[in-house]
Amino acid sequence: MLRVPAAPAGVPLTGDERARAIQRLQARQREVQSFRAAVVQRKRHPLLKGEVVTEGTLLFRRPNRLRWEMTTPERLIVAIDEQSLLIYRPDRKEAERRDLRDDFGARAAMEFLAAGMSFDVAEMEKRFQVDLYREDGRLSLALTPRSHWVARAIASVTITQEDADGLPRQIVVVGQKGERTDTTLTRVAVNPPLPEDAFTLRLEPDVRVIEAHRSGPEAPGGR
Repeated sequence: MLRVPAAPAGVPLTGDERARAIQRLQARQREVQSFRAAVVQRKRHPLLKGEVVTEGTLLFRRPNRLRWEMTTPERLIVAIDEQSLLIYRPDRKEAERRDLRDDFGARAAMEFLAAGMSFDVAEMEKRFQVDLYREDGRLSLALTPRSHWVARAIASVTITQEDADGLPRQIVVVGQKGERTDTTLTRVAVNPPLPEDAFTLRLEPDVRVIEAHRSGPEAPGGR
C-alpha cells in the first residue's frame, strides 16, 4: 500500500498567490551564483535502532557543480560536475566514478538537484505534483511522485526555501516503507569567494577508482 504524505505546516498557496510567490523566489535566486553551507543529514528507518547522523559542508555553483564533504561518521566527499559524479572515501583510499551520460539514475538525481536549486517548478512538475505552503518567511514545496514507478520507493519530498535568498534550508525525503532522510542547511553564505579548483577533486595515485558503468575497476587513478 502506498503511503499518503502529510502536508507541510503552513498556509497552502494557489492561483495568483502561488504564481507571485514563485516569481519572487526565482527573482532572488537569479542573484545567487554559488553558496556554501553546513549540512546535517539524519536518516531513519523502521528496521534500524536510532538514526544515522552525517555532518559536513556543501558547496554549490550554478549550473550544476557540487561538492559535499562529510566529516562524520566517516570522511566522504561527493563531487558532481557536468558529466560525472565522484564518491571518494579518503580513509579507505577508494573512489567510485559514475558517468552522468551513461548512468540514468545519477543523471536524474543531478537534474532534480539543479531544478530544485533554481526553483524550476515547471521542470519539477514533469515528475511530481508540486504543492506550495508558506509559513514564517519560508516557502515549502511538497512534491508527490506522478510516476507509479517512482512512487513505489518515494512517498514525498519536501523542500523548504528561505524567502530572503530563495535557497533551500531543509530537504525531507520520505520513503514508502517509513524511512526518512532529513537534510538541514545552516550557516549559508551566498556567493562566497571560491578558488577556481573548488569543485575539482584530485585523487592520490594510490587511490583505487571504480568506474561504475564498467565491468571492472580502474586502478590506480586520479582526476
